[in-house]
Order: sequence, then C-alpha cells, then structure tokens
Amino acid sequence: MNIREQQLDAYMVTWKLEREFGGMTTVCTQRAAAFAQRHGSAAVVTFGPNEQLPQIVEELVERGKLSPKVRVLNPYLHLAEHDLQPQASIPERKAEPACLDFTVRKSVHHPGQDATLFCEHSVAGPEGGVKKTTYYRADGTVFLSDMKFHDGKARRIVEAFDRSGTLVARFPSAAAFYRHWLSQIVDHPNSLVVIDSKYTAAMLASWKPVHVPKVFAFHSIHVAKGQDLASGQLSKGHEPIIEERSNWDAFVFLTQAQRQAYVDRFGEADSAFVIPNPLNPSTVQPPVPERSSTSLVVAGSLTPNKNVAAALDVLHELALRGKRPTLHVVGEGSEHAALAERAAELGLRESVIFHGYSDQLPRHFASCTAQLFTSTNEGQALVILEAQAQGCIPVSFDINFGPADSITDGHNGFLVRHGDIQAMADRVQQLMDDPALAARMSQQARTFASEYQARDLVSLWEDTMSMAKMLKKLGAKNRVPHFEARLRGVDFPDGQGLQVRVEHRAHTEDLPEPATFELVFSNRDSKEEIAAVASSSVDEQLAVFDVEPQLLGETQDQDAAVDVNLRLRVGKAMEMKRLGLPETMILPYFTTHKNLSFRPKQ
Repeated sequence: MNIREQQLDAYMVTWKLEREFGGMTTVCTQRAAAFAQRHGSAAVVTFGPNEQLPQIVEELVERGKLSPKVRVLNPYLHLAEHDLQPQASIPERKAEPACLDFTVRKSVHHPGQDATLFCEHSVAGPEGGVKKTTYYRADGTVFLSDMKFHDGKARRIVEAFDRSGTLVARFPSAAAFYRHWLSQIVDHPNSLVVIDSKYTAAMLASWKPVHVPKVFAFHSIHVAKGQDLASGQLSKGHEPIIEERSNWDAFVFLTQAQRQAYVDRFGEADSAFVIPNPLNPSTVQPPVPERSSTSLVVAGSLTPNKNVAAALDVLHELALRGKRPTLHVVGEGSEHAALAERAAELGLRESVIFHGYSDQLPRHFASCTAQLFTSTNEGQALVILEAQAQGCIPVSFDINFGPADSITDGHNGFLVRHGDIQAMADRVQQLMDDPALAARMSQQARTFASEYQARDLVSLWEDTMSMAKMLKKLGAKNRVPHFEARLRGVDFPDGQGLQVRVEHRAHTEDLPEPATFELVFSNRDSKEEIAAVASSSVDEQLAVFDVEPQLLGETQDQDAAVDVNLRLRVGKAMEMKRLGLPETMILPYFTTHKNLSFRPKQ
C-alpha cells in the first residue's frame, strides 16, 4: 500500500524543546504541525530531562508556536506514566562503584500545586565521586536510576524499574537507554521518523530500528566555515553523521545545491533527497503597521555564524552617505553585548534597536522595507521566506546555501557577493530612494512566498519515506573506509605526461569489490570537474596514476588554478580528499623557470 494511503504516525526527533528556540526547532515543530493537520496527530520527540516540559508545551501552544495537535514525547515524562519495555536479557554491570552511602543533595519537583517529586540528585563517597540521579513516578515509586563514577574509566549505569521495583533494563550509557526507549515508541511499520538535531543524530548513529528507516535532515551547511565543498573539513556537528553515513537510510537536504555538493563528494545519489522547509502562514493582527522606507531588519540568533556585525557595517556606510535608516535587530545570543558595543563605536547607538526574542517577527517584517541577511552559511534560510511573506525585501549575501533558492536577484530581493558591504549598502539605498521599485519588489516577494507556502511538503516527505523504506529493505549501503591523500612522488616518463604516486593508507582488506581510486582534477573557481584518472595500480600503501599529456593540456586551458583530489569509490558510495604533502618542514616548489626549489614551512 502506498504510504500516502496509510494512517501515518509522524515523529520529529530533536534533543530538547524550550520556551524560546531558533530556526531548526521551528522547522521541527512546523513540520510536525503539517503532519498533524494531514493525519490527525504527530509528535515531537525530545530526550533532555526537564520537569518544566509540560508547562513549556502549554505556553508554546498558547503562543501559537506549537500546534495543539502535536504531542511532545520525552522518556523522563513518558516513563513516569508508562512502563519501559523489558530487555530480553538484562546485562550484568561491568563495574561497581566503591561507595554506595548516598546522600541526597538536591530534590527537583514538578511545578504546580501538586509539586510531586521529579528526581533526586545524590552523591556517595568521601569526595562525592559517585553521582546518582533517581527519577520518580507520581506515586513515589522509582522508574529510573542513573549513576556515574570512575574506576580508572568513566562509568555509567542506567537502570529502569517497573512499579513493583523489579529491574527491567540496564544500560551502560544514557544513549543506549534513549535508543531502547525510542524503538519502543516509534519503531513500527506505519511510522515516519525524521531526526532533526545533529547532537541527537550522533547519539542515534548505532540505533538499529527494525521497521522505520533512519532519516537525518540537514539544517545547515555540512562543511566548516570557509572550507571547500569538494574536499574541505566537515563541520563539527555533521562530521560524525557523514562519517557514519552507511548507518543511515537517507539524508534530506533543504536545497538542490547542497544535495548536489554532497553527492559530488560522497556519491549515494539514491539516498540523498531534497525537501525544503515548511513555511507556515503568518498574519499580522490589526492595526497593520505602516511600512517605513528607512526601517531595516535583521532577524536570527545573535551568533558568529549570523554575522550581524556586517549589517551594522552596512548601516554605518549608509550613514556616511547621508542616509538615516533604523536597524531593528530581532533575536538573542552570545554576540549581543559585542554587537551593542560595536554599534556604539560606529556612532549608531540611536539607530540600532535590539528587540531580543519576539513573537511579533511578522509585524517587524511588515513594518520594514528591507531585511539584511548577512550569514556566513546556511541550510536554507527560512527567515528570508518569512520576510518575503510580509513584503519585506531581502538583501542578502550570496552564500552556500539558501538565499539563491528564495531570491531572484532584482525581482523579489537582491543578492550581493559575500562580504561586499558597499554592494549591500547600494541595494538598500536603491530601495530607500525608489519607492516604486520597493513597492514592486515587495509585491513580488509576497507572491513568491505565497506560491512556496502552497507546496505539498507532507506528500514530498511521504514519498521520500517510501523510497527510504525500499532502500532499507535492500540492505546495508557501501561503506567507504578511512583513507588519506598524501603525495609521495611524481615522475616524468619520456618528458610526456606524469606518473603520480599517492599514499592512501587504506587497509586493502577493507576495500570491497569494486573499489577504485581516482585522481580528480577540478577548476578551483567553478568547482567543475575537468577529468578523473583511475589508478593504474594499487598496493597496501600506494595508488599510482598515469596522467596523459592530453589531460595536462586541458588543465592549462582553464581560467583558474586546477586543484587535485584523491577520490575513493566503493559501489555507489565515494569520498574525495584534497591531495597534499606528508608532514614535513620543507615545502618543494617549482619556479617560473621550471627549477626545483624549497621553501621552509611557515
């Protein structure tokens, strides 16, 4: 039966749900709301213990930030009312703490009139070296004990009990406990599960559900800041997920551009999908504010990645030109104090208003002519669509990824080169000085957002899950083993072509058939692949490549430098790494006269 014809239980999995949250959690809750609207109910699954979670959920529903049809599930609240599924065989403890003379240091109660006990934090030993947290049901019985101690190794013992006090499960880590509980909740044939949080995804890497496919949704760029998409360092949060990609049935990206960048580097096109974020309709309650040509807005967390300092520089440039705009900064974060100080240094104290978190973001967008989007990288940048929905014109750095998927330059917003403060100021000034242009682009922004909202993203998720289930049934994916890419030598046979020797350090016994090493040549600016040369021989240490003169001629015809990478293909999977030198204090290079020289390592 097609998944669209089934009654579906949809679960969006993240780490925690707080009173205030950013873009990723917003997408998680909005996607759950869309599934609840279609199927009658859906759930957001969290793991972090928080006795205030029921009150937080009530507040979020009252504020319109969470659909009343969406349930919020959490192991510490769920198991206070329901039993944990017993383990078939309870493992023995691997170690015992030296002391068990526990003293309660802190008691945590549920808020409200009943104020029943949620948990107790206890310590044992002369220096409190053994720590234990005990979680209670409303009737006072214990449902979970979580103990930590050291005996030369960091130890953790998590034990679950039924209402009679009988031990039903034991785990060597909180992650193992969470995986067991999650299987009990979601692992059935009519389940759809999306993992949204990077932290949670790393924890679930070894989770092995029977029925439900494991799907991770990328919300941001997967390489570190400033790194090359083809072979650069992966971002800290995404690296463990991508390195363990054979344990996942599908990855979902927000844009086609990011999917293509991933597939170009790692292969596995069959299990890489594109589903953009949902955009919930938002209305501004009367009285609707009047839009001001001199009002600008920045919206998002005040963190280094959002680069709000660049927006202050744009405002300063406009002031130097004799303009007097006001910048509304909506959001909160670690950079708040530094940004306020920077505004004062630039003489913008009276021109910048820090609003903090706000439930009135649509009203801010409705009152401002332009949104300044200055992030260094994104996954999709849903906030651009939210601005467009209110007719606020985005002026954005053209970054990986997101802005170009929502902005047609000069039509429903502006794209400028990343970091170009002058160009961004030019575009903002253009909107301030030309009311007719601003009005036209404002309406075109609204139209684009309206058409985006009309897309049936729930059906797209259902189709993706159907494909992921098929992939899961097909069995394990190819795994690319660890390898390196270190240049060991270059020969010039007969003065024609090249023979390149590369140290790969891959264990040849780990290389399944077919596995192929390739030397990949690509244009540094366009990232276009010029050619790929398969290895002529491979042993336990080296891969050897014979590069023909014709290919070398093609590299000379490029309009930019040509980068060389080592790629390992294993079936449909692959990975590419930048070819570099072994660790050395001397760096060889060729002069313009084709002479060999050495430069000390800086």
